[in-house]
Amino acid sequence: MQKKIIAAAIAAAFSAPGFAENSNITVYGVLHADLESVKNDKPLANTASSLNRIVSNASRLGFKGSEDLGDGLSAIYQLEAQFDLTNTGGTPFASTRNSNVGLKGNFGTVFYGNWDTPYKVAHNKVELFDNTHTASALDITGRVGVSDGNASFNTRQKNVIQYWTPDYNGFQARLAYAPDNAKKSTVAVATGGDKSVWSLSAAYENDLLYGAYAYESHKDALAGVGSTVSLTDSANRLVGAYKFGNGQVGLTYERLSVAKAAASTATASRNGWELSGKYKFGASNVGAFYTRAGDLGGVANTGANQYSLRYGYNLSKRTEVYGFYTKLSNDAAASYNFSANTTVASAAGAAGLGAKLSGLGLGLAHSF
Repeated sequence: MQKKIIAAAIAAAFSAPGFAENSNITVYGVLHADLESVKNDKPLANTASSLNRIVSNASRLGFKGSEDLGDGLSAIYQLEAQFDLTNTGGTPFASTRNSNVGLKGNFGTVFYGNWDTPYKVAHNKVELFDNTHTASALDITGRVGVSDGNASFNTRQKNVIQYWTPDYNGFQARLAYAPDNAKKSTVAVATGGDKSVWSLSAAYENDLLYGAYAYESHKDALAGVGSTVSLTDSANRLVGAYKFGNGQVGLTYERLSVAKAAASTATASRNGWELSGKYKFGASNVGAFYTRAGDLGGVANTGANQYSLRYGYNLSKRTEVYGFYTKLSNDAAASYNFSANTTVASAAGAAGLGAKLSGLGLGLAHSF
């Protein structure tokens, strides 16, 4: 019955007068799934050490468009939802993805909504997998993996307003601000604090080069979990890529400073870097990356490293079949994890410290 209702709603939307009259509406999506075998040499209690699974990798359905308001001004909008292609969760639409409403003109673009932060997007040019894929570099890049402080800067931020400058011959800057919609009556950190997020980036791209700097801060990062000190998590990131013929080499460096636990009175920092490369030949493409996170706050054995390999074959412009292998190795006191689809991977806690995780899979992706 639920499927019939959803189908009827979609059919009604397409036939509605407003939809038919607006020729600027685009319907798009990605259907992406893989069969993968994942392993963990130090599973938590009641967690399998290995598992075969079929995963829907951020499959999605979206509607986007614009309306000409005159004098070079347009209204823009996008509605995008993640679709659970395998029905693992029992509901078809799992979450809201990049969705917004805003204005675009000679001044640039401004919008409200739920959207990837500029800090996260700055890395997309050198990412070889979907950001929520088991083999993504974002398993380590943009994260801190210790048992009492799993901070992440790879976020799609809710309650956000963003401003993008116009594209000036390849240069563009972006700024995002997200206030605390649930701020408590008191600003005491232990009872909720005054959380907010700032994120910005400045990027330049041409036919040969891509370069970006990004910064992000999370105010009152430990609010609501017992902390009595107002601490701000922050991150700085530099991304560069050199393009040659059908290939690309990319390099990322970042420094994260985070509050580790509720009892923290100061933040701790770690450095990290990532080297990636990809190359196309005919209908085939290959790619690989290696990323390393250093020790957090100088504490020994709190780092990790990961590498991933992929081979893809394009059956058409919109359909690709690919295979991949990934290996994530934690140092003895670290608990970095596969950032998506973590049924088998260690999450946090002493049982998962020092875990070695691996994944091998075969996937198919179609975009429309």
